[in-house]
Amino acid sequence: MRTKEVVIIGAGKIGRGFLSDCFSKAGYHLVFVNGSPRTIDKLNEAKEYTIFTSSPEGVTSRVITGFEAYSSQRDFDMVVKRLSEIDLACVALYPTAYDNVADQLVGAIRKRMADGVEEPLNVLFFVNMVLVSDIMRKKILERLSNDDEIKYFETHVGLVEALTQRGGYDPTPEMLEQDPLAISTTPGDVLPVGDNFVGEKPTDIPSMQFLDRIQGRLIRKVWCGNMSHCTQAVIGRYKGYTYIYECVRDQYIRKVVDYAIAEANFGVGEEYGFTQEEMFQHIYKKPWKDKLDDTAKDFVTRVAADPMRKLARGDRYVGPALLCLKHGKMPFFLARGAAYLFLYKNDEDKSCVEKDKIIAELGIEKAIEKICQLDLSDANDKIIYDLILNNYREILDHEVYPDQMA
Repeated sequence: MRTKEVVIIGAGKIGRGFLSDCFSKAGYHLVFVNGSPRTIDKLNEAKEYTIFTSSPEGVTSRVITGFEAYSSQRDFDMVVKRLSEIDLACVALYPTAYDNVADQLVGAIRKRMADGVEEPLNVLFFVNMVLVSDIMRKKILERLSNDDEIKYFETHVGLVEALTQRGGYDPTPEMLEQDPLAISTTPGDVLPVGDNFVGEKPTDIPSMQFLDRIQGRLIRKVWCGNMSHCTQAVIGRYKGYTYIYECVRDQYIRKVVDYAIAEANFGVGEEYGFTQEEMFQHIYKKPWKDKLDDTAKDFVTRVAADPMRKLARGDRYVGPALLCLKHGKMPFFLARGAAYLFLYKNDEDKSCVEKDKIIAELGIEKAIEKICQLDLSDANDKIIYDLILNNYREILDHEVYPDQMA
C-alpha cells in the first residue's frame, strides 16, 4: 500500500516552496534530495525552514519541519533506497541535473526489482520546460541493462508532466534575517498534473488536479505564459529596470507582450486543439492593472535567467514562432522578444556570459543560427532567423520606446 511520503528531487524554490507546501498540507512526509551537500547539511542542521507567501493582502509564513534531506552526490545509496520504498516522487530541477536524476531513478528501478516491489513509482516533473518526460524516458532507457529492466520500467514507472502554478522568488533581507533558509513564494495550492499515472492516482492530496492533454497544456504554459514573463524581463532589463512590477508599468513592454502573446496563443492553440478563448483565459487570468503590485519584488534577472536555454529551438520563442508559421501567422513580436533576449546582459548569469561569448566570436548572424538551432535552408527557419536579426538591428539602431510609438 502506498505510504504518505513523497521524494522531492530539487531542494530549491519550487521544491522547498510550492511542492513542500502543498504536500505537507496534505499530511505527507517530505524527503528532499539535492545535489549540493551544503544545502542538505544546512537543512538537516536547522531541522526546519520558513515559507513566506507574499500577496497584495500581506505576507504570511509557515514553518516546515519533520523532513528528511539527502545529497545525491554524497548520499546516493540512501537516495536510491528511499526512492525504492516510496511510490511518489517530484522533480523540480533544470536540464543540467537530468543525468543525475536518471541515475537515481535507474538505481531505484533496479532495487525495486530486486526487492520484488510491485507497486508503481510515479515521477512528476514540475519544470518549466516542455517534453521533459520524453527526455527522461530516453535517458533511463539508455541506462537500463536488459529486457527485464526495460519491461519493469515500462510497466511499473510513470513519468508524468505537471504544471508549476506558483512562483518562487529571492527572499527579502528581512525574511533571511528571520530564517537564513527562508523560501519566498506567491499564493497557490493547486497541483495540476497529467492523468497518465501508472496504477491508481493518489486521492489524498486535495490540491492535486488531474488533466488531459498535459503536454499541450505544458507547452501552452511555457511557450505563452513563461514567454510573456520573460519578454517583460528582458525588455525591462534593456531599459534599466530592476523588478518585474516596473516592467509591467511600462506601456511599451505591455504592448510588445500583448502582441507576442497573441502570436503564441494562435500557434499553440492551432497545434494542440485549444480554442483561442481557452488560450486567452489561460494567459489573462489577471489584467495588467491587477499585476502592478510591488509586494513581491521579483527581479528581472531571475525571470530572464538562462537565455541559452530559452532561445533554443524547442523553447519559448522559436517553438511558438515555428507553430505560427506552420499555421499561417507571422511571429514578428515573438522574434522581437527573442531579439531583446539576445541583447540581455548579466555578467553573473553563466548562460548569458556564454551567449555573449558566442556573439563576440561568431557575430550576431551566426550566433542566432547556432543558439536558436535554425536550419537556414528551411524556409520557416529562415523567416524566424531574419525576423530575430532584423529586430535585433532595429532595436540597437533606434531603441523605440513608448513616446516614439503610435
